[in-house]
Amino acid sequence: MKKSTLPLTVLGAACAAVILAACGGGGGAGTAPAMQPAPPAPTILGAPTVFGTVTGFGSVIVDGVRIDDKAVVAGKERADGVVAPVELKLGQHVAVQHDGNRVATRIRVNAEVEGSVSAIDLVARTITVLGQSVIINIDGALGPVTVFGAPYAALADVKVGDGLEIHGLITADANGKVTLQATRIEKKNADVADRVNGIIYDLAASAHTFKVGGLLIDYSNATLLPAGVVLANGNDVSVAIPVGTVEKGTAVKASAVKVKDHKADTQGKVVELGGVVSAFNAPTLTLTVNGVKIDVSAVSFEQPGKGLTDLKPGAYIMLKGTYGDGNVLKAATVVIRSADHEQGKDVELHGSVADFISIANFKVRGVTVDATGIVPDPASCGANAHVANELQVAVFGSLSASGAVKANAIKCEQVVIGSIIVTRQGKVGSVDLAAKTFHITTVKETLTVRYGEATAFIDVEPASLVDKYVTVEAAASANGLEARKVSLIK
Repeated sequence: MKKSTLPLTVLGAACAAVILAACGGGGGAGTAPAMQPAPPAPTILGAPTVFGTVTGFGSVIVDGVRIDDKAVVAGKERADGVVAPVELKLGQHVAVQHDGNRVATRIRVNAEVEGSVSAIDLVARTITVLGQSVIINIDGALGPVTVFGAPYAALADVKVGDGLEIHGLITADANGKVTLQATRIEKKNADVADRVNGIIYDLAASAHTFKVGGLLIDYSNATLLPAGVVLANGNDVSVAIPVGTVEKGTAVKASAVKVKDHKADTQGKVVELGGVVSAFNAPTLTLTVNGVKIDVSAVSFEQPGKGLTDLKPGAYIMLKGTYGDGNVLKAATVVIRSADHEQGKDVELHGSVADFISIANFKVRGVTVDATGIVPDPASCGANAHVANELQVAVFGSLSASGAVKANAIKCEQVVIGSIIVTRQGKVGSVDLAAKTFHITTVKETLTVRYGEATAFIDVEPASLVDKYVTVEAAASANGLEARKVSLIK
């Protein structure tokens, strides 16, 4: 076995794939990652920001917008204001600040609802959580298909009383009924408060109550953030609720209510917002996306033949603009992410093949791929290439109802030092906690892995790595692998 500080063998050899023995397992689904001690990235007021759904990796892709995230750790704000590190996953709703060149400076993961299931309708494909009506989407033309995270594979696996973390798009029907169209559903961490994000309506200041969706909230004893804020109908809020306190027909007592001020946060910088059109007001040329009011009076369309008539309720779009008074987003450009626009490439994955079982079942960046009937691109992979572990690929496809990506194209990519994420699986040898390095032996070679503040450890800690079998996602560097994620193979 060759020991090397170089991250991998040359992939001009790489595109002619060699089938390697899979180590088994995926590692870490649904488990909060342990991270190296590091203060969360600060809020950078006035930074360009992308709000939307994670639709791929390479680094991270949000509603088709690719952002380099190798220098930051994704975080999720708890009810007490502390930001806990989390793993990025397909279907999550995120806010990504960047430097203007699409290099991320901060990533926040924002679930719309976290709480227990009170009702399930398998026929209508809906569930109710904290008074919010949640619909499971199986039609890619309506937006991202709902992804289920372990231990769930489908709606049928969900039971009344289960604690769920739900990411999604806020939609509304012709009668104004608000529904959350789920983009990701997974098990909720039991040790965090329940939470609901949404728009205040039916505010009764004297009674100290308001509604979000179908949930009546009593804020009389809640901490209001930012300090001194006065609640009003139409406020975009995040509400923290003590676990297990929601009872039908009774106002739930909130522990904290945070009002989001998009204009103050972005300070005139460009914002990109993905979501579904909930309402369109033709006389005022305004519409609503994910609870945000949008002024489209001066918008231009980046697709030939598209116009204002295409901005109808239910349309899945990506807007670019700046926030003005009243948290209204003044849109400059819009892309309609329809089925004909995406052409079966609404999910994009860049990385190494791992956990290869068959052409119908392998993983790229932790996402299961079914490439049945797909031949790797001969121009980039070679005439006789086939899919196998460690092959560096770009996979394009659509999410199926099972949550797997149904591929319609596979291309091979060369490893570029510092810019390509690779995946390697093997057994950990020596660990140097002071230098923050360890060695992993794959079936081909022994590699040096470096970790640091931007590394997520899932189901394993650095001090207990020795002799463990792990999956490492890392950027290739001249000194080895710079780990982004280290997960235990079970």
